Amino acid sequence: MSSATKIVTAGFAIFSMIFGSGNIAFPFILGKNFSSEYGVVICGWLLSTVAIPIMGYYGAFIFEGDYKKYLSPIGKHATFMLMALLMAMAGPFGVMARIVNVSFGGVHVIAPHISEWIFNLVFCSTTALLAWNPGKIVQIIGAIFTPLKFGGVMAIAIGAAYFGNPFSEIPESTAPVAKCFFESFKTGFQTMDLIAAFIMGSAVYTYLKKSLPADISKKDFLRSSLLACAIGALVLAVAYICLTLVGAQYSSQLQDVPNESLFPQIAYLAMGNSASWFVAIVIAVCCLATSIALATVFTDFVYLDILKQRFISRDVCLGITCSLMFSLSLLGFDQICKMLGAILETLYPALIVFTICRIAYYYIKKGNE
Repeated sequence: MSSATKIVTAGFAIFSMIFGSGNIAFPFILGKNFSSEYGVVICGWLLSTVAIPIMGYYGAFIFEGDYKKYLSPIGKHATFMLMALLMAMAGPFGVMARIVNVSFGGVHVIAPHISEWIFNLVFCSTTALLAWNPGKIVQIIGAIFTPLKFGGVMAIAIGAAYFGNPFSEIPESTAPVAKCFFESFKTGFQTMDLIAAFIMGSAVYTYLKKSLPADISKKDFLRSSLLACAIGALVLAVAYICLTLVGAQYSSQLQDVPNESLFPQIAYLAMGNSASWFVAIVIAVCCLATSIALATVFTDFVYLDILKQRFISRDVCLGITCSLMFSLSLLGFDQICKMLGAILETLYPALIVFTICRIAYYYIKKGNE
């Protein structure tokens, strides 16, 4: 495999790691809520969920994928406490549990008789099995899951747009333009994609470091990693724009639909029950890829940083992680979002400012050398 191919694979892996449960649901929610102001919504959403997280990944590459170096200005103990909080929120106590809800929402639309706890148990067990070998995570996600995710999402989004109402029939939004922008920007916090950069940046960094020539300079390495980030950003932006537009197209028909079920409901409205089955599979693939990545990094954090490879094995840690994921998933999508939102409104802006300052400091220091 050539270096160029490996950079593309890393870019696709960034897309797959970011594009999970909230990334599928929230563009539809924003399109539904703000309908005709979809252009403003897309701008706010892309700033929050593409530009800022990709900047976070680039920062992780600058500091060699080591969150301790990344967060060193706040001190050793504060770094550990912050990472423990971020891991818990992105792990089984937050995003991982929400991922299961979104995946079940896709299946429930077409098969309402399926028991939620049985589906959740199967999904969490599958995550545990696929996260058993952490060394292959980036390659598996980048090379296998991304084509399935992006191709499936785009096929359904384009089909729904083609068969849906013309854009001229989208209901007029009564919300002020400024509110549309800032609500979409703030809603992007719920994806926690900047947090994912702190957590999962090390996996992509390690993959690139092993894939590129051993004697590559840091400048060339950062140039290659920036290209991987740009590829991930481009794929993300295309997917988000399509999903938001489709949400706006069907806004008048989605008002009473649960947020986690918007995508399969749109497919059903546009193309019938057979399309809903395809969407359910696509959603499960999207959610599973992110779930595997998060399960891996959360398990490794607990096993390596908290337990120091003592007391229990990594496999047991992984089993406990996925058991917690299952238990918290029973709370439901909206309840988990509400819990996360209370913390994110304060924490996320601080992380944005910190990331900007950290990258600026690196280049200022380098310029003075």
